[in-house]
Amino acid sequence: MKLYYSALFLIVFLASSCSIKRYTKLGYYQELVGVDYQKYISDSIANIIDVRTKKKYKKTHIIGAQNASYTGGDFSETVDSTKMDASLSTLIYCETQHRSLFATKKLITLGFKNIVDLDKGMIAWRKNGFPYF
Repeated sequence: MKLYYSALFLIVFLASSCSIKRYTKLGYYQELVGVDYQKYISDSIANIIDVRTKKKYKKTHIIGAQNASYTGGDFSETVDSTKMDASLSTLIYCETQHRSLFATKKLITLGFKNIVDLDKGMIAWRKNGFPYF
């Protein structure tokens, strides 16, 4: 049974990776390391979405980020309720950059076309001393 779930996870991950490559080629998605992500936050008007759980968001988050937990079951509704401007760049992040890839796919279906993901997620952000709440 464990092997079954491992294989299923691998298939889903590979399918997601293929989509991300396509979105990157279309110009809808890019990854930035912490220093470039911080510069983007400072120099741009953008949406910032933390796709982690509410519990992790309350513990630490990037200043200015709104929480829309991807695993909470109401991701689309939360994004809709915040009335974010889909024409702006949308910066997203999660703890390890795993969930943000899935959230990217969902955001694109919601009309967002310029998504910027934090490379290595919040773990790397904190480790490298970038500001957070």
